[in-house]
Amino acid sequence: MNTEIDVRVSVDLHPQIIDNLDGVDADTSTFVSGAVECFDAAYKFIGAVHDMRNAAFADPTLTPEAALLKTDDYANSKLTAVTKMLDGTSKRFTTTINALQKDLTAGVKEEGSKMVSGEIRAHIKAAGPDRIKLLEQALVDKDTEVLSAVCGASPMLSAITKEMHQFFTLRYNELVKPETAKRLKALIAARDHIDNRGPLVLREMLKAVGTVPVIQKDKAGISRIVGHVKAHEVRAKRNASAEVYRKLA
Repeated sequence: MNTEIDVRVSVDLHPQIIDNLDGVDADTSTFVSGAVECFDAAYKFIGAVHDMRNAAFADPTLTPEAALLKTDDYANSKLTAVTKMLDGTSKRFTTTINALQKDLTAGVKEEGSKMVSGEIRAHIKAAGPDRIKLLEQALVDKDTEVLSAVCGASPMLSAITKEMHQFFTLRYNELVKPETAKRLKALIAARDHIDNRGPLVLREMLKAVGTVPVIQKDKAGISRIVGHVKAHEVRAKRNASAEVYRKLA
């Protein structure tokens, strides 16, 4: 997806950022395409709000306050669809992430004969304080026989803690299931990007809607901006007047 750069919109919302996230490449891009679609929609939404404001304030039939409300009405009518898309994608990614993590922490099936596995565990146990170094080296060497022997049995047989057993089980599964591990890494990065950058949509929307300056003349007759009125303030005043109109009708 090739979304053009819009200098009016925060670069943090650009969909192509997903391509540069940790773990995302040609092999995993398909799995995180939902995130790209979300940010493409969000990025274009903010650009459209800017377009609406420009058009409304250029309309000679609208006062500045009316143009502000027209922009705000448009923005709010589109916001929910974008935020729901972001939230829904984050939840779907989380479901998949949980499933992949469960797969990578599943029990290990021993390789080779039970006798060899028992000898490996006995050797690890006898290594004392160096047993963790031996297991770390097994990871470096991609020695699945050693790792499966230790991770495929109770941690007490190798004299390691339950926590270390879980750690090396995860690393072993990542070793023998590289595609799963890679997909998980990409999905976590994409999900976290959605959760961290998603809130920017509302902030960017409010910035795009903007305000109307309050202009007053000073004693010298020079017009100066003394403040700004936001859309919700204009709407509150309009609604108050509308209530009076309704009562007088």
